[in-house]
Amino acid sequence: MSNVEGKFLMDSVPFSCCNPGSPRPCLQHHLTNNSAHYDYDHRIEELNIWTRGCRESLVAYYGGIMNSIGALIIFAILLEVRTS
Repeated sequence: MSNVEGKFLMDSVPFSCCNPGSPRPCLQHHLTNNSAHYDYDHRIEELNIWTRGCRESLVAYYGGIMNSIGALIIFAILLEVRTS
C-alpha cells in the first residue's frame, strides 16, 4: 500500500473486477509486482481485469437504452404529426 497525495493506493482489485473470459487465472493482488506471479510482466501483458469501472459501464448501458427509447418516441411523434 502506498500513500500518494494523502490517498492510500493498493496494488489489488476486488474479485468482481476479474474478467471471467480471460484464459489466465484472475490476478487480484500485487498486480504490478512481476516477481509475485509466474511468467508475468504487467507492462506488456493484458491484465485479466475489467478496464472499465462500474459507473462508466452503467452509464454506457443505460445511455444506449435511453437513446433507443428517445428515437422511438421521436419516431412516434413524427408519425402522429404526419397523420394529423
